[in-house]
Amino acid sequence: MDAHPVDVSSCFTGRMLTSPTQSLSQLSCHLLRRDLETSQNLLPTATPQEAQQWLHRNRFSPFCRLFTNFSGADLLKLTRDDVIQICGPADGIRLFNALKGRVVRPRLTVYVCQESQQGRDQQLQKQENGDAANSTFFGEPEGPARAPSNARCKMMYWDECDLLYHAIYLEDLTATELTEKIAQLFSISPRQISQIYKQGPTGIHVLVSDEMIQNFQDESCFVLDTMKAESNDGYHIILK
Repeated sequence: MDAHPVDVSSCFTGRMLTSPTQSLSQLSCHLLRRDLETSQNLLPTATPQEAQQWLHRNRFSPFCRLFTNFSGADLLKLTRDDVIQICGPADGIRLFNALKGRVVRPRLTVYVCQESQQGRDQQLQKQENGDAANSTFFGEPEGPARAPSNARCKMMYWDECDLLYHAIYLEDLTATELTEKIAQLFSISPRQISQIYKQGPTGIHVLVSDEMIQNFQDESCFVLDTMKAESNDGYHIILK
């Protein structure tokens, strides 16, 4: 029996196309757009609308209006000096590195850890004495890492340099973002964290605000302590 020729043009879309050449062209266009949507790198073929979506995905939303009519090719033609002049030094360098497919550094990195076993023993002693105000709710975080050698460690109740630290990367520099990142690190709900305080002079507790986080020194180290909230079932976190 003679084999009947197969109309390849109907294999791609389920309906007849004018020619196999057109079907291959449309398939190529579809694959290109799909790669554009899934790729983190901006492609020169990106339309202005696709370039706007790329800016949103890569956390450059504040500058979308400035680049409203820019295609992918237009953005990729910008020099480092051009981007810095438009977006400022910090965000300009981040955007330029993102355009070139380089790893974009977070705006702020802080290192946090739980109290040492000595601190936990002190808390347990308080609980046995009827003082459960500082009982911790932290679970065990995943992927511990030693504090970096260039991080400044201070002597408090114990040697912080012997503790295991975890990196938290911040982009928005807000108290809400810090709360969510701490909750994610220790596998708890952000609703369990009522407030975050920073231990100040003479041991006072200073409420952590957006402005305070924006003035944190990059790669600062903090030991996390907890205190039961009086108004609800949540906890306050104290950065020491």
